[in-house]
Amino acid sequence: MPLPSLTLAQLAAAAPAGGTALTVGVLDGVHRGHQALLARLREEARARGLSPGVVTLHPHPLTVLRPDAPSSYLTSLEDRLRLLREAGADWVAPLTFTSELSETTAEELAEAFHGILNMRLLTLGPDAAFGRGAPADTAERMERAGAELGFAVARVAPLRTEGGERCSSTLVRAALAAGDMGAAAALLGRPYTLAGPVVRGFERGRAIGFPTANISVAADRALPALGVYATVATAAGRRLPGATNIGRRPTFDAGHVSIETHLLDFEGDLYDERMEIAIVERVRPERAFAGPEALREQIAADVRRVRELLA
Repeated sequence: MPLPSLTLAQLAAAAPAGGTALTVGVLDGVHRGHQALLARLREEARARGLSPGVVTLHPHPLTVLRPDAPSSYLTSLEDRLRLLREAGADWVAPLTFTSELSETTAEELAEAFHGILNMRLLTLGPDAAFGRGAPADTAERMERAGAELGFAVARVAPLRTEGGERCSSTLVRAALAAGDMGAAAALLGRPYTLAGPVVRGFERGRAIGFPTANISVAADRALPALGVYATVATAAGRRLPGATNIGRRPTFDAGHVSIETHLLDFEGDLYDERMEIAIVERVRPERAFAGPEALREQIAADVRRVRELLA
C-alpha cells in the first residue's frame, strides 16, 4: 500500500541534498547503545561521502497499536532530536506513527527512504524491526531490498554493559524504577534529566523554611522511584544545586506526583522559567512524617546530605 501522505510530506521536508546513510527506530533516550549505533552510522557515511541521518518514530508504535498498555518516554521528542544530532546525525526526520503507517511494510518504507531521502546505506542496530508487524527478520529483508534497489546494509552489534547485558531503554527504565541514578547515568552516558516550566505549588515548603521550585513535566515522562534526590538545576542561565522531592507529599495529602526542588543558597522568583534538573543520586525513599516539624527536621538532614554529595 502507498505510504500515508503525512509520512511522505515529513520525509520530503527532512530530505537533505545528496546521498544519505540512515538508521531508523524510536531511539528513545539516545542511550550509549544508540550513541554507538550513530557513531558507526557516521563513520560509514563519511567513508562513502554520504550525509548521516535518523528516521525516528513518534509516538512509540506500542502507544498506537496497544493504547491500553502503559508507556513512558525517557526523553521528550524535542530533546531526542537534539541528542540525536549531538550524537552524530546531520539531519533527523521525525515520522508521526499512525495506525495507517503501521500497515506499511518494511520494503515499502525502504523504497520511500531510497526514493525520497536518496538512501544509499541503511545502518541497523541489533533490535532493528520496522514495518508491518515489526518482523524479526527485518535486517535480512532489508539486505534483499537493498540488492534490488541499490543501497547497502550495515549491521551493528549490540553495546553491552560490564555485566554483559545489552544496553537498552528497558535497562534505563529499570534503573530509574530502582532509584539507581548512577546506573541510569552509566547507560545514558549522562545524568538523567527532567525539565519543564516552574509552576506554583501549595507553598508548604516555604511555610516550613524550605521553599521549592516546582516543575511541570509531561505525564508520559519516565520518573525515578519516588524519593528525595541530589540534583543540579539549570534555570535562567544559572546552575544551582538542589534537593528534589519526587513524590506524592504523604505527610500532607498524598496527591498526584509532583517534582519539587529546594535550590540551595538561592533566593528569587523562577515562575514561568524553564528549569531542567539533572538527577545525580537518591538520598532516601519518600515516606510520611508525623507532622510539619518532623518533616522540616528531615529536610534539613536531606539538604546536608545533598551538600556532601554535590561538593
